[in-house]
Amino acid sequence: MPSTCWCVGCGPNWMRRSRPRCCAPCAASATCWTSMPAESTRRTLSIGARLTVLYTVVVLGVMVLFAAAVMWQLSATFNAEHQRFLKDKVAELQTDLDGGHGSPGALLAEIGRETADRGVRQYEARVLAADGRVLGETPGMRTSLPIAFFARTAAPGAAFRNRTVGTRVFALATVPLRDQTGAAVVQLQIALDITRDHRLLTALSHAIWLTFALLTLLLVLAGYAVSTKGLAPLKRIVGAAREVTPTRLSARIPTDPPWPRELAELVWVFNAMLTRLEEAFARLSRFSADLAHELRTPLGNMSGALEVCLLREREGDDYRSVLESNLEECRRLGALIDNLLFMARVERADQAIRVETFDGREACEWVLAQQAQAAASRGLAIDVSGDARITADPVLFRQALTNLVANAILHAGAGVGSSVRIELAADEGSRVVRVIDRGVGIDAAHLPHLFDRFYRVDPARVRGNGQGTGLGLSIVKTIVDLHGGTVDIRSARGEGTQVTLRFPAPDRQDFSTREAI
Repeated sequence: MPSTCWCVGCGPNWMRRSRPRCCAPCAASATCWTSMPAESTRRTLSIGARLTVLYTVVVLGVMVLFAAAVMWQLSATFNAEHQRFLKDKVAELQTDLDGGHGSPGALLAEIGRETADRGVRQYEARVLAADGRVLGETPGMRTSLPIAFFARTAAPGAAFRNRTVGTRVFALATVPLRDQTGAAVVQLQIALDITRDHRLLTALSHAIWLTFALLTLLLVLAGYAVSTKGLAPLKRIVGAAREVTPTRLSARIPTDPPWPRELAELVWVFNAMLTRLEEAFARLSRFSADLAHELRTPLGNMSGALEVCLLREREGDDYRSVLESNLEECRRLGALIDNLLFMARVERADQAIRVETFDGREACEWVLAQQAQAAASRGLAIDVSGDARITADPVLFRQALTNLVANAILHAGAGVGSSVRIELAADEGSRVVRVIDRGVGIDAAHLPHLFDRFYRVDPARVRGNGQGTGLGLSIVKTIVDLHGGTVDIRSARGEGTQVTLRFPAPDRQDFSTREAI
């Protein structure tokens, strides 16, 4: 699948569709932006669809549970009423049997009287003798409700069950009726027509399911509308993100009108990320320009000196002078490249530092010993005061301190009374290292830029020294940042400079255990 290449190495091809391996720099560049791969664009259920489905399922689930509870309660109420009626009727018929002194004649007469009119008949009943003979029954019961439909029971009490006969539904019970001695005289088969109640429950169930069908459609439509409206701000964010390109890094998501609370922080974080990205690209552009300038100047000097030297025949001393000048430029280029490689290794995200707890004063004295000759050549006194146990990578610590001391010696006022001093202290939660000189100082306008790569307060004077690369303080800041510390510079013209390094105390550091560089 072709991709859009945004790498610096592609140069003029930025806005052109290119092959996956458009150029060597693109393949190696960490800033190469490619379009979304095909496997990541596979169709999946959208957030709006998921919210709609979830909303519909939850609401329908609640409604189903509510409807089921209502139906269960109605059915239980009807069943209880049916059983209560049958039990009351059985109790009345038992009373009639007792009134006849155990003779079923009075019982049959009462049943016949209550069920004679079919239009107002509340129940149907059949009386069986102990041997199973039919002593009497409601007219028509033989065909509509034969004996086999009823449960057989010899135990006291009633056995209730429902039975559908054609289009009608009955609640059936088989009950033994006893005489005053407790002996079973007859068995009563009694049936209550509950067709109307059954039809009511059936109609209500159908109405509920129809309501659910309509409600599902309404919920899907409402859920889709609500989710679409609710997710509209995300589409605005996507639209704003699409406008961000390498040539339009200044684009931001507008904060007006106000965003929903859930997205306000996302918008803020996204805009902050764009700001950091814009600053990183600006730094990269400045770094590329500065690097080109830093390389072009010595190369131009060497090329010009060689061209002048070759214009005519010269003495051996002239050739030697040109070669020595070019050698000095080569050494400066080598130092520049070494510093760049050092910073690249230190800044790698997959690299960690080898942390130890060591004597800070001893490390400072080692640095001063290394810089003693340079200080002596300028008539400077160098010393260290205080003491502290430092938890850091000792090699990187000495590198940062060496850069600061060398810089202080370079800019301190020469002569008697001038000095460079290192102070050590242990504050709460941190270890403090200060490098102080009484030199010419730095104007306030330069202070915010001192840690930028290749930045020089006085480029001509430093280049004349032949040693400066403009990376010393950048390396210091990189090392301190790697340890989770801070670096601060205070200076004023004519009053000297104080650089303060703060390294976190051991209990406040969180270093990776990976291999160090």
